[in-house]
Amino acid sequence: MIRFIHLTHRFEKQLDAMRRAEKMAVSATRKADTILTRLMENGQSPLSEAGKLSNHGECRIRNAVKFDIGKGYRMLGVKEENNLYLLFVGTHDACAAWIENNRGLENPGEIKRIRTLKTSMPEKKQNTQQRLDSEPDYDDLLLARITEQDINEVFQGLRAGLCR
Repeated sequence: MIRFIHLTHRFEKQLDAMRRAEKMAVSATRKADTILTRLMENGQSPLSEAGKLSNHGECRIRNAVKFDIGKGYRMLGVKEENNLYLLFVGTHDACAAWIENNRGLENPGEIKRIRTLKTSMPEKKQNTQQRLDSEPDYDDLLLARITEQDINEVFQGLRAGLCR
């Protein structure tokens, strides 16, 4: 169970910038806000009930939790005991770069926080995961548009090299 959510200064700035950005970033921001609200209201013990977790676990930072907030955006945090430190929100590529630059992060509690939120104790659990999953992910939409002809065209040079 999560009792405290710690938001870093950088996380808050990134979220504010996304709110002012283009349509896809704004949509991802709404999902991030929904996840924050669920965590604050319920202190979700399995974090997957608060939002869609990224399919790929994150082993470069111990106890990392990466939410897929849709449209090619991710929200990254670190869970330690009853604390969740939200450290980064942004595009998938920017998140991967941030993780690589902060590989081996040991003590997220030492990072400057702008505010700490206390969660409520859960009275009843609500399963709202279906609403989150009903909207297709941006990556899935792009992959669905790739045809076999596109793949053949991209890998044409590679096949020509193998046939020699």
